[in-house]
Amino acid sequence: MAMIAIISTAFIAGCTEIEPAEFIETAAVGIPGEPDPEPPPPPPPYDPITDPANIALREWKATPGLPQTFVWFDNWAGGTAGQYSLSGLPDSVTIASNWGQPKWGLTELQKTDMEYVQKVKGTKVVVTLFSAKVGDDVDADPIYNVGNSTDVAVIGPAIKKYAEAIYDKVVAEGYDGYDWDYEPQGGGSSANYLWTVQAQRRLFVSELGYWFGKSASTRTDRGDRKPVEQELLFLIDGEIGTRGRMDKNWESYNVDYFVLQAYGSASTASINTRVNGVLDDMSDWISAGTITKAEVVRRTILTENFESYSGNGGGVLVQSKYIHKPTSGTHVGVDQQIGGFGIYRVGFDYRSARTFQGSSEYGFLREGIYNIYSIYRSRQ
Repeated sequence: MAMIAIISTAFIAGCTEIEPAEFIETAAVGIPGEPDPEPPPPPPPYDPITDPANIALREWKATPGLPQTFVWFDNWAGGTAGQYSLSGLPDSVTIASNWGQPKWGLTELQKTDMEYVQKVKGTKVVVTLFSAKVGDDVDADPIYNVGNSTDVAVIGPAIKKYAEAIYDKVVAEGYDGYDWDYEPQGGGSSANYLWTVQAQRRLFVSELGYWFGKSASTRTDRGDRKPVEQELLFLIDGEIGTRGRMDKNWESYNVDYFVLQAYGSASTASINTRVNGVLDDMSDWISAGTITKAEVVRRTILTENFESYSGNGGGVLVQSKYIHKPTSGTHVGVDQQIGGFGIYRVGFDYRSARTFQGSSEYGFLREGIYNIYSIYRSRQ
């Protein structure tokens, strides 16, 4: 065992600096009859999951009623940083949806990246599917060939099987939920029957509500369906409160978040119209006392399209500051901060046209995060 002797340094008169200490290695000296002391154990390896800052981040994201920061993420390759990695997103992002390809059969890099943000940062990762026809994006089965039927005896077993197949794939892939991209008017073909046939889409939302969303973990009245293994998010985006609309008889109170494609909405007046549309779609459930108007707004997320508006941000900064407080119409009396904001194709903001707090990496997104959580804190 080597011992280090330190030769103390002398001050030199009239000098204000101290000369460096010299180190001279000497022969090892032990205590006769005593074993040499054991070296201290090495420190444990760094574990980001137990890092106090990350624990606090996950606890904060689990706060009831916390507004959400939502992004549709494409060009996903994986890794630990950069525009192609979920790990490269700002820590405060709460929900990221895989909008790109592939949806299933993720690579090891993608899986590692997803598991990191889920376990370390508490970010929920969901998958967006169009689900425009029964059987889309799952394994083929003749039962799905229901065409435009409205006969419950025909569509019931098919949609039941389809909703469960989506659930199974979501669980197997490791996602935290499902985002249904519902666009009956803007989505093209009238043969997209799960969008355009009311009987099919109503039953689809009902079946999804067993596997996903607000009641999935507590519903026990659904016959021969297997138990739900874990709580998973249920999002619907697209023509919510506008155009094709949600039908009033959907079991839409089970949906966690209504994600509005509020593209180009950069004024309070235009956003009021969109959010009032969601309240109108939910009006039967509001009247029945199943859900309040404030809760509907709390479940509503506004999003901007950065495929079109990345240069100037469109309405994203207005949307991130939005509080629904209409001064006229049937919803006067509501005073509720929006339930979240977000960006479609957020990768276009990675090298942002906006600089926020000295950084142009995700500049609009970071400023929106600052806006929405500053307002949230001020209203507590």
